[in-house]
Amino acid sequence: MRRRLLFFVALAVLTMSSTAVAARGFSMKLGSTFTITGRTGSAKGTHTRAVGKVVLSGRWGIGRWRLITTTATDSAGYYRFAVKPRRRGDLTLRIAPPDHHQRFYLLHVR
Repeated sequence: MRRRLLFFVALAVLTMSSTAVAARGFSMKLGSTFTITGRTGSAKGTHTRAVGKVVLSGRWGIGRWRLITTTATDSAGYYRFAVKPRRRGDLTLRIAPPDHHQRFYLLHVR
């Protein structure tokens, strides 16, 4: 039992630290809108940007990842999301674009 508990604690710490390192942090007031704009990268050896579906997921604290919304890039690889959190706390956003280079944002909603 003790070994299992230590495993889950270690897993939680590793999960939190890997997200914290990769995430850009922002603070915002409840009721505000956070806008994310981005552009996909190009495929190796080409100058063509990846186009297609972009997935936005989020999780509060260290909870489960949940789908928030999806969008499609334009023909030049640009995309945009607007997020309006409905509660206070730490919200981590994960963007999964078609170039497979995930991006993370950490929102502290006060």
